[in-house]
Amino acid sequence: MTRITSFFKRNFTNLLLSVGAILLTLLIIEVGYSVYRFIRSSKAYFRIDQKTQERYLIPGVVCKKQFVENGKEITIQINSLGWRDREIPFEKQEGTFRIVALGDSITFGWGVELNETYVKQLETILRTQHPNRNYEVINIGIEDLGLQEELKLLKQVGLNFQPDLVLLGFYLNDARPIGGFPNESKPTWFHRRYTFRQIANLVPLTKVIAKKVLIKFGVMKPNASSRFRWINTFAKREWVTNQGEMRQLIESADLDWGVAWKPESWIAINRYIQEMQEVTQSAGCPLAVVCFPVSVQVESDFLSADEPQQHLSTICQSRSIPFLNLLLSFRHWNTMVGELLFFDLCHPKPLAHKKVAKVISEFLNTEGLLLTPR
Repeated sequence: MTRITSFFKRNFTNLLLSVGAILLTLLIIEVGYSVYRFIRSSKAYFRIDQKTQERYLIPGVVCKKQFVENGKEITIQINSLGWRDREIPFEKQEGTFRIVALGDSITFGWGVELNETYVKQLETILRTQHPNRNYEVINIGIEDLGLQEELKLLKQVGLNFQPDLVLLGFYLNDARPIGGFPNESKPTWFHRRYTFRQIANLVPLTKVIAKKVLIKFGVMKPNASSRFRWINTFAKREWVTNQGEMRQLIESADLDWGVAWKPESWIAINRYIQEMQEVTQSAGCPLAVVCFPVSVQVESDFLSADEPQQHLSTICQSRSIPFLNLLLSFRHWNTMVGELLFFDLCHPKPLAHKKVAKVISEFLNTEGLLLTPR
Protein backbone atom coordinates (compact mmCIF):
# COMPACT_ATOMS: atom_id res chain seq x y z
CA MET A 1 0.00 0.00 0.00
CA THR A 2 2.94 2.33 0.78
CA ARG A 3 4.37 1.93 -2.74
CA ILE A 4 0.99 2.52 -4.35
CA THR A 5 0.39 5.59 -2.20
CA SER A 6 3.85 6.89 -3.00
CA PHE A 7 3.29 6.31 -6.72
CA PHE A 8 0.02 8.27 -6.72
CA LYS A 9 1.62 11.09 -4.76
CA ARG A 10 4.50 11.37 -7.22
CA ASN A 11 2.27 11.14 -10.31
CA PHE A 12 -0.88 12.84 -9.04
CA THR A 13 -0.42 15.88 -11.25
CA ASN A 14 0.25 13.77 -14.36
CA LEU A 15 -2.76 11.56 -13.65
CA LEU A 16 -4.95 14.59 -13.13
CA LEU A 17 -3.76 16.10 -16.40
CA SER A 18 -4.40 12.81 -18.24
CA VAL A 19 -7.93 12.53 -16.91
CA GLY A 20 -8.53 16.17 -17.73
CA ALA A 21 -7.21 15.69 -21.27
CA ILE A 22 -9.52 12.69 -21.81
CA LEU A 23 -12.55 14.59 -20.49
CA LEU A 24 -11.66 17.63 -22.60
CA THR A 25 -11.33 15.44 -25.70
CA LEU A 26 -14.72 13.85 -25.04
CA LEU A 27 -16.23 17.29 -24.47
CA ILE A 28 -14.82 18.60 -27.76
CA ILE A 29 -16.19 15.56 -29.61
CA GLU A 30 -19.60 15.99 -27.95
CA VAL A 31 -19.74 19.72 -28.74
CA GLY A 32 -18.67 19.06 -32.32
CA TYR A 33 -21.35 16.44 -32.75
CA SER A 34 -23.96 18.76 -31.21
CA VAL A 35 -23.01 21.48 -33.71
CA TYR A 36 -23.24 18.92 -36.53
CA ARG A 37 -26.71 17.86 -35.34
CA PHE A 38 -27.80 21.50 -35.12
CA ILE A 39 -26.69 22.16 -38.70
CA ARG A 40 -28.34 18.92 -39.80
CA SER A 41 -31.58 19.74 -37.94
CA SER A 42 -31.75 23.07 -39.76
CA LYS A 43 -32.39 20.98 -42.88
CA ALA A 44 -35.06 18.84 -41.21
CA TYR A 45 -38.56 18.91 -42.64
CA PHE A 46 -40.39 17.67 -39.56
CA ARG A 47 -40.31 18.21 -35.83
CA ILE A 48 -41.45 16.13 -32.87
CA ASP A 49 -43.30 17.75 -29.99
CA GLN A 50 -41.26 16.68 -26.95
CA LYS A 51 -44.30 16.72 -24.67
CA THR A 52 -46.82 14.85 -26.82
CA GLN A 53 -44.35 13.02 -29.14
CA GLU A 54 -46.56 14.05 -32.08
CA ARG A 55 -44.96 14.75 -35.47
CA TYR A 56 -45.46 17.84 -37.59
CA LEU A 57 -44.07 18.89 -40.95
CA ILE A 58 -42.34 22.29 -40.98
CA PRO A 59 -44.10 24.76 -43.33
CA GLY A 60 -41.97 26.25 -46.10
CA VAL A 61 -39.05 23.82 -45.84
CA VAL A 62 -37.30 22.77 -49.04
CA CYS A 63 -34.47 20.26 -48.68
CA LYS A 64 -32.80 17.25 -50.23
CA LYS A 65 -32.62 13.87 -48.53
CA GLN A 66 -31.01 10.60 -49.47
CA PHE A 67 -33.43 8.03 -48.07
CA VAL A 68 -31.62 4.98 -49.44
CA GLU A 69 -27.90 4.27 -49.20
CA ASN A 70 -26.30 4.96 -52.59
CA GLY A 71 -29.71 6.14 -53.82
CA LYS A 72 -30.56 9.47 -55.40
CA GLU A 73 -31.36 12.58 -53.39
CA ILE A 74 -35.06 13.29 -53.10
CA THR A 75 -36.53 16.79 -52.95
CA ILE A 76 -38.76 17.37 -49.94
CA GLN A 77 -40.86 20.52 -50.23
CA ILE A 78 -43.38 21.38 -47.53
CA ASN A 79 -46.06 23.94 -48.46
CA SER A 80 -47.14 26.91 -46.35
CA LEU A 81 -49.86 24.84 -44.64
CA GLY A 82 -47.35 22.20 -43.56
CA TRP A 83 -47.94 19.36 -46.06
CA ARG A 84 -45.84 17.70 -48.72
CA ASP A 85 -47.90 18.98 -51.62
CA ARG A 86 -48.25 22.01 -53.86
CA GLU A 87 -49.91 25.10 -52.44
CA ILE A 88 -53.59 24.25 -52.02
CA PRO A 89 -56.01 26.61 -50.22
CA PHE A 90 -58.61 25.28 -47.80
CA GLU A 91 -61.32 26.91 -49.90
CA LYS A 92 -62.45 24.56 -52.67
CA GLN A 93 -63.31 25.85 -56.13
CA GLU A 94 -66.74 25.06 -57.49
CA GLY A 95 -66.89 21.81 -59.44
CA THR A 96 -63.72 20.43 -57.82
CA PHE A 97 -63.73 16.89 -56.42
CA ARG A 98 -61.34 16.68 -53.50
CA ILE A 99 -59.79 13.58 -52.00
CA VAL A 100 -57.81 13.92 -48.78
CA ALA A 101 -55.16 11.18 -48.55
CA LEU A 102 -54.37 10.32 -44.94
CA GLY A 103 -51.50 8.06 -43.97
CA ASP A 104 -47.93 7.53 -42.79
CA SER A 105 -44.56 7.45 -44.56
CA ILE A 106 -45.94 5.42 -47.48
CA THR A 107 -48.52 8.11 -48.25
CA PHE A 108 -45.97 10.85 -47.49
CA GLY A 109 -43.73 9.34 -50.14
CA TRP A 110 -40.68 7.99 -48.34
CA GLY A 111 -37.87 7.62 -50.87
CA VAL A 112 -39.74 9.01 -53.88
CA GLU A 113 -40.39 12.40 -55.44
CA LEU A 114 -43.77 14.00 -54.78
CA ASN A 115 -44.99 13.36 -58.33
CA GLU A 116 -44.01 9.69 -57.94
CA THR A 117 -46.23 9.10 -54.89
CA TYR A 118 -49.40 7.09 -55.38
CA VAL A 119 -51.30 10.16 -54.14
CA LYS A 120 -50.20 12.49 -56.94
CA GLN A 121 -50.22 9.73 -59.57
CA LEU A 122 -53.82 9.00 -58.59
CA GLU A 123 -54.62 12.68 -59.13
CA THR A 124 -53.07 12.55 -62.61
CA ILE A 125 -54.98 9.38 -63.53
CA LEU A 126 -58.33 10.83 -62.40
CA ARG A 127 -57.75 14.06 -64.31
CA THR A 128 -56.90 12.08 -67.43
CA GLN A 129 -59.93 9.81 -67.08
CA HIS A 130 -62.31 12.71 -66.36
CA PRO A 131 -60.98 15.76 -68.25
CA ASN A 132 -64.19 17.73 -67.66
CA ARG A 133 -63.82 17.64 -63.88
CA ASN A 134 -61.10 19.05 -61.66
CA TYR A 135 -59.73 16.42 -59.27
CA GLU A 136 -57.47 17.28 -56.36
CA VAL A 137 -55.85 14.55 -54.27
CA ILE A 138 -54.28 16.23 -51.26
CA ASN A 139 -51.41 14.55 -49.43
CA ILE A 140 -51.52 15.04 -45.65
CA GLY A 141 -49.38 12.00 -44.87
CA ILE A 142 -46.60 12.24 -42.27
CA GLU A 143 -43.89 9.71 -41.55
CA ASP A 144 -44.40 7.29 -38.65
CA LEU A 145 -48.00 8.21 -37.88
CA GLY A 146 -50.51 5.75 -36.44
CA LEU A 147 -54.30 5.73 -36.47
CA GLN A 148 -54.47 7.71 -33.23
CA GLU A 149 -52.56 10.62 -34.77
CA GLU A 150 -54.25 10.27 -38.15
CA LEU A 151 -57.68 10.60 -36.53
CA LYS A 152 -56.55 13.76 -34.75
CA LEU A 153 -55.09 15.08 -38.00
CA LEU A 154 -58.34 14.41 -39.84
CA LYS A 155 -60.34 16.33 -37.24
CA GLN A 156 -57.96 19.27 -36.96
CA VAL A 157 -56.93 19.73 -40.58
CA GLY A 158 -58.27 17.19 -43.06
CA LEU A 159 -61.89 18.32 -42.95
CA ASN A 160 -60.84 21.96 -43.46
CA PHE A 161 -60.11 21.04 -47.09
CA GLN A 162 -63.83 20.27 -47.60
CA PRO A 163 -63.11 16.77 -48.97
CA ASP A 164 -65.54 14.75 -51.05
CA LEU A 165 -63.69 11.58 -50.00
CA VAL A 166 -61.18 10.66 -47.30
CA LEU A 167 -58.75 7.95 -48.38
CA LEU A 168 -56.95 6.23 -45.49
CA GLY A 169 -53.67 4.51 -46.39
CA PHE A 170 -53.44 1.84 -43.67
CA TYR A 171 -50.17 0.08 -42.81
CA LEU A 172 -49.70 -2.83 -40.42
CA ASN A 173 -48.01 -0.82 -37.63
CA ASP A 174 -50.85 1.73 -37.43
CA ALA A 175 -51.94 0.44 -34.01
CA ARG A 176 -48.76 1.88 -32.48
CA PRO A 177 -49.65 4.51 -29.88
CA ILE A 178 -48.17 8.01 -30.00
CA GLY A 179 -44.60 7.82 -28.75
CA GLY A 180 -44.49 4.02 -28.87
CA PHE A 181 -45.44 1.20 -26.51
CA PRO A 182 -44.80 1.33 -22.73
CA ASN A 183 -42.29 -1.57 -22.89
CA GLU A 184 -40.45 -0.08 -25.87
CA SER A 185 -36.90 1.15 -25.29
CA LYS A 186 -36.70 4.86 -26.04
CA PRO A 187 -33.77 7.28 -26.39
CA THR A 188 -32.63 8.71 -23.06
CA TRP A 189 -30.16 11.46 -22.15
CA PHE A 190 -27.45 8.80 -22.32
CA HIS A 191 -28.45 7.65 -25.81
CA ARG A 192 -28.43 11.24 -27.07
CA ARG A 193 -24.78 11.68 -26.01
CA TYR A 194 -22.68 10.72 -29.01
CA THR A 195 -19.47 9.92 -27.09
CA PHE A 196 -21.25 7.70 -24.55
CA ARG A 197 -22.93 5.75 -27.33
CA GLN A 198 -19.65 5.17 -29.16
CA ILE A 199 -17.92 3.94 -25.99
CA ALA A 200 -20.86 1.69 -25.08
CA ASN A 201 -20.94 0.16 -28.57
CA LEU A 202 -17.23 -0.68 -28.78
CA VAL A 203 -17.70 -4.41 -28.13
CA PRO A 204 -20.57 -6.64 -26.94
CA LEU A 205 -19.16 -6.57 -23.38
CA THR A 206 -19.36 -2.77 -23.14
CA LYS A 207 -22.95 -2.90 -24.45
CA VAL A 208 -23.91 -5.35 -21.68
CA ILE A 209 -22.16 -3.27 -19.02
CA ALA A 210 -23.77 -0.03 -20.26
CA LYS A 211 -27.23 -1.63 -20.24
CA LYS A 212 -26.78 -2.94 -16.69
CA VAL A 213 -25.61 0.49 -15.48
CA LEU A 214 -28.58 2.23 -17.13
CA ILE A 215 -31.02 -0.24 -15.56
CA LYS A 216 -29.28 0.09 -12.17
CA PHE A 217 -29.72 3.88 -12.14
CA GLY A 218 -33.28 3.72 -13.50
CA VAL A 219 -32.45 5.25 -16.88
CA MET A 220 -33.65 2.16 -18.78
CA LYS A 221 -36.45 -0.30 -17.97
CA PRO A 222 -35.17 -3.88 -17.47
CA ASN A 223 -37.85 -5.35 -19.77
CA ALA A 224 -37.51 -2.74 -22.51
CA SER A 225 -37.27 -4.08 -26.06
CA SER A 226 -36.16 -2.50 -29.29
CA ARG A 227 -38.81 -1.66 -31.86
CA PHE A 228 -36.50 -2.82 -34.64
CA ARG A 229 -35.09 -6.02 -33.17
CA TRP A 230 -36.65 -7.91 -36.09
CA ILE A 231 -34.12 -6.50 -38.60
CA ASN A 232 -31.48 -9.23 -38.21
CA THR A 233 -34.06 -11.99 -38.67
CA PHE A 234 -35.49 -10.18 -41.67
CA ALA A 235 -32.04 -9.84 -43.29
CA LYS A 236 -31.45 -13.63 -43.16
CA ARG A 237 -34.53 -14.12 -45.41
CA GLU A 238 -35.21 -17.64 -44.12
CA TRP A 239 -38.84 -16.54 -43.79
CA VAL A 240 -39.19 -16.65 -47.59
CA THR A 241 -39.56 -20.45 -47.60
CA ASN A 242 -40.01 -21.34 -43.92
CA GLN A 243 -43.36 -20.58 -42.26
CA GLY A 244 -41.87 -21.18 -38.81
CA GLU A 245 -39.24 -18.51 -39.46
CA MET A 246 -41.99 -16.22 -40.71
CA ARG A 247 -43.87 -16.59 -37.42
CA GLN A 248 -40.68 -15.89 -35.44
CA LEU A 249 -40.08 -12.79 -37.54
CA ILE A 250 -43.63 -11.57 -36.88
CA GLU A 251 -43.24 -12.15 -33.14
CA SER A 252 -39.95 -10.23 -33.06
CA ALA A 253 -41.71 -7.28 -34.77
CA ASP A 254 -44.47 -7.04 -32.13
CA LEU A 255 -43.51 -3.41 -31.36
CA ASP A 256 -43.68 -2.46 -35.02
CA TRP A 257 -45.59 -4.00 -37.95
CA GLY A 258 -45.95 -7.34 -36.12
CA VAL A 259 -48.47 -5.67 -33.80
CA ALA A 260 -51.08 -6.32 -36.51
CA TRP A 261 -50.97 -10.03 -35.58
CA LYS A 262 -51.82 -9.32 -31.93
CA PRO A 263 -55.58 -9.68 -31.29
CA GLU A 264 -55.64 -6.89 -28.71
CA SER A 265 -54.41 -4.34 -31.24
CA TRP A 266 -57.61 -4.75 -33.25
CA ILE A 267 -59.68 -3.37 -30.39
CA ALA A 268 -57.91 -0.03 -30.82
CA ILE A 269 -57.96 -0.23 -34.63
CA ASN A 270 -61.70 -0.93 -34.65
CA ARG A 271 -62.30 2.04 -32.36
CA TYR A 272 -60.25 4.46 -34.44
CA ILE A 273 -61.79 3.29 -37.74
CA GLN A 274 -65.27 3.68 -36.25
CA GLU A 275 -64.50 7.22 -35.06
CA MET A 276 -62.97 8.14 -38.42
CA GLN A 277 -66.14 7.02 -40.17
CA GLU A 278 -68.28 9.02 -37.75
CA VAL A 279 -66.16 12.12 -38.35
CA THR A 280 -66.31 11.83 -42.13
CA GLN A 281 -70.03 11.08 -42.11
CA SER A 282 -70.70 14.16 -40.00
CA ALA A 283 -68.80 16.14 -42.63
CA GLY A 284 -70.88 14.61 -45.43
CA CYS A 285 -68.13 12.63 -47.14
CA PRO A 286 -67.34 8.90 -47.27
CA LEU A 287 -64.29 7.10 -45.90
CA ALA A 288 -62.40 4.50 -47.92
CA VAL A 289 -59.55 2.33 -46.63
CA VAL A 290 -56.56 1.03 -48.61
CA CYS A 291 -54.36 -1.55 -46.85
CA PHE A 292 -50.66 -1.71 -47.75
CA PRO A 293 -48.86 -5.00 -47.06
CA VAL A 294 -45.49 -5.56 -45.44
CA SER A 295 -42.90 -6.82 -47.94
CA VAL A 296 -42.50 -10.21 -46.21
CA GLN A 297 -46.14 -10.96 -47.07
CA VAL A 298 -45.39 -10.17 -50.70
CA GLU A 299 -42.06 -11.94 -51.13
CA SER A 300 -42.71 -15.17 -49.19
CA ASP A 301 -43.48 -18.39 -51.07
CA PHE A 302 -46.80 -18.84 -49.25
CA LEU A 303 -49.90 -16.79 -48.50
CA SER A 304 -50.80 -17.77 -44.97
CA ALA A 305 -49.85 -14.71 -42.91
CA ASP A 306 -52.65 -12.42 -44.02
CA GLU A 307 -54.60 -12.27 -40.74
CA PRO A 308 -54.24 -8.45 -40.51
CA GLN A 309 -55.89 -7.96 -43.89
CA GLN A 310 -58.69 -10.34 -42.90
CA HIS A 311 -59.29 -8.45 -39.64
CA LEU A 312 -59.36 -5.07 -41.38
CA SER A 313 -61.66 -6.38 -44.11
CA THR A 314 -64.10 -7.64 -41.47
CA ILE A 315 -64.11 -4.28 -39.68
CA CYS A 316 -64.69 -2.35 -42.89
CA GLN A 317 -67.40 -4.71 -44.14
CA SER A 318 -69.26 -4.48 -40.83
CA ARG A 319 -69.38 -0.70 -41.23
CA SER A 320 -69.94 -0.65 -45.02
CA ILE A 321 -66.60 1.10 -45.54
CA PRO A 322 -65.12 0.52 -49.01
CA PHE A 323 -61.94 -1.51 -48.52
CA LEU A 324 -59.06 -2.28 -50.87
CA ASN A 325 -56.58 -5.00 -49.92
CA LEU A 326 -53.36 -4.50 -51.92
CA LEU A 327 -51.67 -7.74 -50.81
CA LEU A 328 -52.78 -9.91 -53.72
CA SER A 329 -51.96 -7.15 -56.21
CA PHE A 330 -48.46 -6.79 -54.77
CA ARG A 331 -47.91 -10.57 -54.85
CA HIS A 332 -48.98 -10.62 -58.49
CA TRP A 333 -46.71 -7.72 -59.42
CA ASN A 334 -43.84 -9.40 -57.56
CA THR A 335 -44.00 -12.35 -59.95
CA MET A 336 -44.45 -10.21 -63.06
CA VAL A 337 -41.90 -7.39 -62.80
CA GLY A 338 -38.17 -7.88 -62.99
CA GLU A 339 -37.28 -5.57 -60.11
CA LEU A 340 -37.92 -5.16 -56.40
CA LEU A 341 -41.12 -3.40 -55.40
CA PHE A 342 -39.84 -2.15 -52.02
CA PHE A 343 -36.90 -0.08 -50.84
CA ASP A 344 -37.06 -1.89 -47.52
CA LEU A 345 -39.70 -3.69 -45.47
CA CYS A 346 -42.59 -1.36 -46.25
CA HIS A 347 -41.77 1.58 -48.54
CA PRO A 348 -42.78 1.06 -52.18
CA LYS A 349 -40.51 2.07 -55.03
CA PRO A 350 -41.78 4.43 -57.79
CA LEU A 351 -42.99 1.52 -59.94
CA ALA A 352 -45.09 0.16 -57.08
CA HIS A 353 -46.53 3.63 -56.36
CA LYS A 354 -47.55 3.86 -60.02
CA LYS A 355 -49.28 0.48 -59.96
CA VAL A 356 -50.99 1.27 -56.64
CA ALA A 357 -52.39 4.52 -58.06
CA LYS A 358 -53.89 2.63 -61.01
CA VAL A 359 -55.50 -0.02 -58.78
CA ILE A 360 -56.92 2.65 -56.45
CA SER A 361 -58.43 4.58 -59.38
CA GLU A 362 -60.16 1.39 -60.55
CA PHE A 363 -61.33 0.70 -56.99
CA LEU A 364 -62.80 4.21 -56.61
CA ASN A 365 -64.63 3.95 -59.90
CA THR A 366 -66.00 0.47 -59.12
CA GLU A 367 -67.19 1.55 -55.66
CA GLY A 368 -68.94 4.61 -57.11
CA LEU A 369 -66.93 6.96 -54.93
CA LEU A 370 -66.23 9.52 -57.66
CA LEU A 371 -69.68 11.03 -57.92
CA THR A 372 -70.65 14.70 -58.06
CA PRO A 373 -68.66 16.85 -55.63
CA ARG A 374 -70.62 18.22 -52.69
